[in-house]
Amino acid sequence: MSNLKAKISKATNKKVPVLALVVVAMFGMVAGVLAATIVVTPVSNTGELGTLHTNSGTMTVTDNGLGVAANTVTAATSATFPASGNNNNVNNALVAGHWFDQITFTDTLTDNTAHTATVTIKNGTGPSGTLLVTATFTLTGPNASSTGTITAYVDTGATSLTSPVTVYVTIT
Repeated sequence: MSNLKAKISKATNKKVPVLALVVVAMFGMVAGVLAATIVVTPVSNTGELGTLHTNSGTMTVTDNGLGVAANTVTAATSATFPASGNNNNVNNALVAGHWFDQITFTDTLTDNTAHTATVTIKNGTGPSGTLLVTATFTLTGPNASSTGTITAYVDTGATSLTSPVTVYVTIT
């Protein structure tokens, strides 16, 4: 018992460990106050992110990414799906030096209906990003079974982009 009293007496005479205990205690109190006041609010994503698009049965959409236009090209806003291959293109007016997005459409029906594809490109996060361009194309079915595709080249109208770039595609 006298050994224990002697050890306690020595510990109270040392000033550095007591100061360390005080600092640790204060740090613990600050952490406790912060933990009690921090509110975590989960936010569900309500739209699509990145280059993955929802396909609803009439067309498959593949986003092939961004590129820089080498030449100026006039707009070609309608095309019919070929029986096979990737030999039909549509585009809004391309300007040399502008960024463009390349999107491939594959028709999964055997109709000859004209479908309206609208491509919206925004610079910035999600739906609140800055609108760069909206391009509309008429894509007509081949009226037969087809493995052909139509590739759309959509000029963003910008020579400089800031990440993220969001692409939205709707087809009616």
